[in-house]
Amino acid sequence: MKKFSLHFFILTFFALSSICHGTESELSPVRIIVIDSYHPAYQWSQDVSHGLCDALLAFGYLDNKEQVEAFNSKDYVESSKLVISRFWMDTKRKSSKEEQFNTAKEFTKLIKRFKPDLILLGDDNATNYVGNQFLDTDIPIVFWGVNNTPVKYGLVDCLEKPGHNVTGVYQRTYYKESLELLKKIVPHIKTFVVLSDDTTTGRIHNKAIEHLDRKGDLPVKLAGVVATNDYEVWKNRALELQDTVDAFFIASSNGLKDTKGTVVSNEEVAIWYLKNITIPEASGFRYRTEAGWLCSADDSGYNQGYEAVSIAHDILAMGFQTASYPPRTPKRGPLMVNRQRAQMLGITLTKEMGIEEYIEEASVLNSPKIIAQDNKKILIIDSYHKEYDWTISMTEGLNSGMLELGFFDNEGQVADFNRNDVVNTSRFTIKKLWLDSKRHSSDGEIEVKSLEFYKQAKLFKPDLIFLNDDNAAKYLGPKFLDSSVPVIFSGLNNTPVKYGLVDNKEKPGHNVTGVYQSGYFLEGFDLLQRIAPAIKSFAILSDGSTTSRNYTKAIEHLVQKKDLSLNLIETVVTSDYATWQSRALELQEKADAFFLSHFSSLRDKAGKNVSTDEVVKWYMTNITIPETVGPGFSIEKGFLCAVLDSGYNQAYLAAHIAFDVLVDGLDPATYKPRTPERGPKIANRKRAEILGIMLTDEMGIDRIYETSVLD
Repeated sequence: MKKFSLHFFILTFFALSSICHGTESELSPVRIIVIDSYHPAYQWSQDVSHGLCDALLAFGYLDNKEQVEAFNSKDYVESSKLVISRFWMDTKRKSSKEEQFNTAKEFTKLIKRFKPDLILLGDDNATNYVGNQFLDTDIPIVFWGVNNTPVKYGLVDCLEKPGHNVTGVYQRTYYKESLELLKKIVPHIKTFVVLSDDTTTGRIHNKAIEHLDRKGDLPVKLAGVVATNDYEVWKNRALELQDTVDAFFIASSNGLKDTKGTVVSNEEVAIWYLKNITIPEASGFRYRTEAGWLCSADDSGYNQGYEAVSIAHDILAMGFQTASYPPRTPKRGPLMVNRQRAQMLGITLTKEMGIEEYIEEASVLNSPKIIAQDNKKILIIDSYHKEYDWTISMTEGLNSGMLELGFFDNEGQVADFNRNDVVNTSRFTIKKLWLDSKRHSSDGEIEVKSLEFYKQAKLFKPDLIFLNDDNAAKYLGPKFLDSSVPVIFSGLNNTPVKYGLVDNKEKPGHNVTGVYQSGYFLEGFDLLQRIAPAIKSFAILSDGSTTSRNYTKAIEHLVQKKDLSLNLIETVVTSDYATWQSRALELQEKADAFFLSHFSSLRDKAGKNVSTDEVVKWYMTNITIPETVGPGFSIEKGFLCAVLDSGYNQAYLAAHIAFDVLVDGLDPATYKPRTPERGPKIANRKRAEILGIMLTDEMGIDRIYETSVLD
């Protein structure tokens, strides 16, 4: 969904299944890896994904719609016939050649690890940068979305006979047809200017339009091209040019950046344009006409994705050879017009114009995020500190959800908020406070700070409060219970009922609802036993934090219920680091494994908080029995295994609940608390090697981390 570096390395789940490498005709599923040039929120990519998934379902590679939903949410799914994984190059926002080259270099490693039966490459940058790494290998490659001609990157010899292991679907892009439609709608226009960013896609579109103009194939005269990634320059040129030309052609706007170098969303660009530009425009894509641009002859992303899977099926199931399979382009989509934009421009639409599909509204002008214009205040109180790994994940999820839903106007505001803990957007004032209860963990310290925050909240007068994780909910939740301010919690361990903030899961009954962690402890132990089948007993290592106590009680409850087959030897609960270390050394002689409940509140002799990295380094160096852990983020650091309960998903879902309450007017008293779906089963290869364990496909691991804090 989601800075490249760690996020994509985290996704190297290439011990994903117990499935052998094979073809569809055999018992084992086909393995397909998808590399998309862009990012999940990009509308073109969403349209393509829709077509791709529909085709996977239609051709029998996916078993049901639930698998489609799983693939779209996780970029990975296994079916009876398919193992498919998807990665995003994010080149609309990371558009330099160096960034694209480095991303492709990393993805090349991922592909080799995955050992696919076929590679799907989405759009120009993936096709160019990744495709050339696998040219003339034995892996068939199918591309989609390559602009104008597939020959240009040297992957195919010619349209009639590609000659290598590469074929696919390319875009004709209906510039002439779009402008002809515009001419029918507004007959008096004689000149137009192309408005474009300066991305690979933008440059390709610009050259194609200039070529058509030189040939005299266009119904109106090209008067110039604006190609820049500077949003302010782009806007100023559009304002100037609308007084000198009759129309615009919107070639690409995805690479526009503000004065801080942050990419401006397509939605924000469209909103500004529709409110400030008074001459008509054409574009080449459905999603732009749906957003509010006047008209297009649609070059369908849906069709691109569907056709790519159709070709892949011909290769995998029917035995066609890529070297002799001509690339193709889908049929043109409908001639489309946005009725609301036409009304804004004073245009009367008639049957004689040959319009094949009407879009009734400009979506960017009618979405709830635009309708909710009243300035409101949002207060976020986080239980921990900004640098804490779990909190980093929570922050990313909350920010992503709030940006998507319009709490933030753009990514620049997100960056400002991360730096300053306060930001003013066009519709909200958002402020964040930190309890820092991992490093200041005594009840007295937390209560003093929570009283201070309660006073600040009363002065701030928020319209909604987020309480992130247990201590914020435990200490501040009761202070706002049954007030007029809706409260949304996230990250609560095990159950949302325990602090008296909700009556029950079905009907909370007050002004509080949110997201809780179900805790996948049984699943974590099951994974541990798959990795180390000989273990019969375990001990719990825990610091004295609220989170640790919750985890520890949950594990002990499972033991009491006999839901856990392992014998619990002893539970250690202490925030004294030296005691924690000595007890760990003693217990590894008595138990076969450890469950590490939490370790973020351990303190040294001076009372100073010990960093999680230091704890993990000591543990990996001194402890020789395997472990599973509560906080899944620590697997990346070097602990052996866990089933991930995602902080990102917790906070992202909380943002959506806040939107439902604050914008759509839903009542927290009747809004059921919920928990996100289980995250992946994860393990660390470095730790396994230290323990003399070989990780295999039969263990059912979804993601394997290759690094640790010892590197």
